[in-house]
Amino acid sequence: MDPTTIGPIIVFTSPKAGSGANREQIPRLRELLKHRGFDHQFVHSPVELEAIVSELSGGEQQPPCVIAAGGDGTLSLAASKTRPETRLIPMPMGTENLLARMIGQSAQAEAVMQTLTDGNLRRIDAGSANGRLFLIMATAGFDAEVVRRLHLRRKGHIRRSSYLAPIWQTLQRYRFPSLRVSQLADDGSVIEETTAAWAMVFNLPRYAAGLQIAPQAVENDGMFDVVALPGQGFFKGMQYVAGAIRGRLETHADVRRFHAQRLRVEADERVAFELDGDYVGRLPLVIENLPLRVTLQVPPNRSHRPHIDR
Repeated sequence: MDPTTIGPIIVFTSPKAGSGANREQIPRLRELLKHRGFDHQFVHSPVELEAIVSELSGGEQQPPCVIAAGGDGTLSLAASKTRPETRLIPMPMGTENLLARMIGQSAQAEAVMQTLTDGNLRRIDAGSANGRLFLIMATAGFDAEVVRRLHLRRKGHIRRSSYLAPIWQTLQRYRFPSLRVSQLADDGSVIEETTAAWAMVFNLPRYAAGLQIAPQAVENDGMFDVVALPGQGFFKGMQYVAGAIRGRLETHADVRRFHAQRLRVEADERVAFELDGDYVGRLPLVIENLPLRVTLQVPPNRSHRPHIDR
């Protein structure tokens, strides 16, 4: 493909993105872009990314394409600093890389180049949580507390084994406080309220370690899939995890599922929440769906997933 028909390319990454062989793919990508004659630049600062995209957007030229080299959090950050028409390509270098797995995107520089030159466009929804954009999920409760503890001790690249100590600490100390999950109307009034010990809001049908919690979530329907788990304590939690591993969580009679565009999650105690695997803060949390907010460029062998009405 003629580089002039693609538009400017920005590779957004950070010095801590990836490790080992994957880390070597970043200079390899630089070589390929230069060799093919693509207009490109590398940036590490979210503020700089936002300024460059704003400068390059508009007019008659093709909108810029941002290659986000990092994990799911890096991709969400890139989406938050760009415009809906900006094309995003994940270059997966995180621990889970849930969105990249969903679309079948490899971290290999050659695979990223193929998506850049031959890929298809795919529009997906995003979410806004207290004004912060996320792509995959927002959760509050036990798993968010694990992420918070990991955040406090994090040094460098995260591996799955990094979660073992925070999980053990949380199991020993977490009291499973009650959460109020409210579905909201456009004017902010409460349509329906339910209580839970764990609250999970999914935009995409993905969760860490391959657990199937909301496998029917649709990324372009303008709705969230909400899962509220009322059970408290270690043994009840293990039952939920076992159900998610087997893909049979919905068979638990106490699990509450519903679809919503707007939500509020709150508690009388200090409860952590996380977005796309990153600890963000404490409840309360107000969440809103942003229909078709993000444009992904996906590998050419991945067909477009049609819009599905609820």
